[in-house]
Amino acid sequence: MRKTLATFVVLAIILVAFFVIIEWSVDNGSTANQAGDTPVSFKPDGEVEQLSSYDTRRLDKQKELEKQLQEEYIAGGYSLAQPFVKVDPYGVAPLTAVAKFQTDEPVKITVTVEGKGEKGAIERTYDEWKTEHTVPVLGLYPDYENTVTIKATNEAGETATKSFTAKTDALPDDFLTNEVVEAKPDKMENGLTFILPSSRYVYAVDDKGEVRWYSTLWNSHIFKRFENGNLMFITKEKGQDKYNEILEMDMLGKVYNAYTLQMEEHPRTNVVHHDIIELPNGNLLATVHDLESDYVQDEMIEIDRKTGETVRDFSFRDIFPESFYEDYDRAQADKNDWFHQNAIWYVEEDDSILVSSRHQDLVMKMSYPEGEVDWILADHEEWPKSYDKYLLDPQGDDFKFPAGPHAPMTMPDMDNNTSTNDYLLFDNNIVITRGKDPLSEQFSRAIQYRINPEKMTVEEVWAYGEERGKDLFSNIVGDANYYPETGNRMLTSGYIDVGGDERISRVVEVSDDQPAEVIYELVVSGFEQKSHRQAYRALRLPLYPEQEWNVTIGE
Repeated sequence: MRKTLATFVVLAIILVAFFVIIEWSVDNGSTANQAGDTPVSFKPDGEVEQLSSYDTRRLDKQKELEKQLQEEYIAGGYSLAQPFVKVDPYGVAPLTAVAKFQTDEPVKITVTVEGKGEKGAIERTYDEWKTEHTVPVLGLYPDYENTVTIKATNEAGETATKSFTAKTDALPDDFLTNEVVEAKPDKMENGLTFILPSSRYVYAVDDKGEVRWYSTLWNSHIFKRFENGNLMFITKEKGQDKYNEILEMDMLGKVYNAYTLQMEEHPRTNVVHHDIIELPNGNLLATVHDLESDYVQDEMIEIDRKTGETVRDFSFRDIFPESFYEDYDRAQADKNDWFHQNAIWYVEEDDSILVSSRHQDLVMKMSYPEGEVDWILADHEEWPKSYDKYLLDPQGDDFKFPAGPHAPMTMPDMDNNTSTNDYLLFDNNIVITRGKDPLSEQFSRAIQYRINPEKMTVEEVWAYGEERGKDLFSNIVGDANYYPETGNRMLTSGYIDVGGDERISRVVEVSDDQPAEVIYELVVSGFEQKSHRQAYRALRLPLYPEQEWNVTIGE
C-alpha cells in the first residue's frame, strides 16, 4: 500500500512538472511555429496551389481593335501635315490620344499638350530618328478642345510643326471632387499627383487640381510602374464583384500581359487585397488570401511574370505564435483577419522585404525568399520572450511605436552612417493589438525611423501630422512617400471623418524641415462612409514614363 502511494506521488510530481514546463514553453513562445532558437522563416506550403494563370482574353480583343486602327491608318496616307489622330485609342484612358503619320526623312518628335494657363503645358520628346511615327499624347483636359502641337526636327536641326485639336468628354458623373488647398509649384516634386482608390478610378491631377489622366477601368489599391515603364494595374470585368485581374499596360491603356487570380469561391472582393511588387527577377509578389484556411490577408504568392503560374506561396501563420491568430479578438476578428498585411516593399541592398501588418501594429523586415526575420518594429507588450531578439529597442523619451501602420519604404542614407538605415511610413495611430492607448486615434502622421540593426535600436528622426490632430487622422488606409529630387515627403490620410456620413482624403506634400512646410495639399471629397471610394494611396509621378516608350499599333 505504501509502495503504491509512493508511486502515485512520484507520478503526480512528474505530471505537475510536465505541465509547468509546457505552460512555461507556451508563455515563452516555444511552440513549433514560433521563433525559439531557430531562424524564423517562411515555409513553402509544399506543392504550390495554383492561384494565378496567364490570361489572353484582353489581348485577343486588343488585337482586333488594333487591326481596325491600322486598316484605317493605311487607308488614309497620313503625314505630319495631316496626322491620323485617335483620342482614347484603347477605350480605357479618355484623356489620351495617339497621333500616327509618316515623314519623308528621319526626324525626332516633340509633342505638347497646351495648358489652360501658365505652366499647364505637358511635353514629351522622342529622341529616336524615324520616318514612321506612332506618338502617344498624354495630359488632355476633360470636356475641352485641347490644342496639341507636334514638332518634327531633322538631323540638320530644321523643324516643322503641326497643331490640331483633340476634343474630350466630360468626367463621369460619379468622379470624385479635387480641391487644392495649397500649391507651391516651384518647391513641388516633379510630376502629377496620382490618386489610387480603394475602389473605382485611378486618376492624376496637376498642381491646380485639374484632372489630366484617368482610366475607366475599375481599380482597387494596385497602381505603380514596372521597371520597363509600363503600369501594374489591378482590375475586374464590368459587373463582377471580384478584383481578380492583374494587367501590365501602358498609359494609353494598351495591355502587354494579363493574369487572372483563381479565387471564385472566396467571399472577399479584393482577391489581391492590398499590394503587389515587382521582384528583381521580374516576377510579382502579391498579398492574397489563403483558400485552404478560414484566415484572410495573411498570405503572399509569387507569380511567374512569363507564365502566370504561382511559384511560391507563404503564410504568416508559419512565423507567429498560434495564439496570435487562434485567440485574436480585436478589429475584424469575426472575419479571421488577425494580421491584415497591407504593404510590401523590396529592399535591394540585401534582398529583403518590408512588411506592414495593421492588426498586429507592426512593421517587419525579413529576407526574401528565405523569410528570416531581421527585426520587428512594434510595441513590446504581448510578445513571447522568444521574440525579444527581434524587437527593436526604442531610443528617446517621446518615442512612439506605429499603430495600425501602412506603406513602409526605404530612404537613402540620411546620416552618412552605414550602420543605420532610415525608413518612412504612415502611422495611422490606431491601436489594434499593442501600443500607446492614450495617444490612439488623436492624430495620424508620416514618420521617419532610423534603425541600427546591429544594436537593434530605433529612433524617431522626422515626423509630420501630430500637430494637425484630428484634421489628419485616418483610422484606415494611408500612405507616405519620400521624393529624392526635392527631399519632400508626401502623406495620404485617406479616410478622415468630417461629420455625418461624409469622409475626405487629404494628400499633403511637405518639406523635410522640422517643423515641415506644407508644399502642396489636395482634398479629395465626394464619397461617403463605407463606400470604399477613398484615396488609398497617392503617388507623385511624371505623366510620361521616364523609360524609352516605343508604341506600336497593329504592327
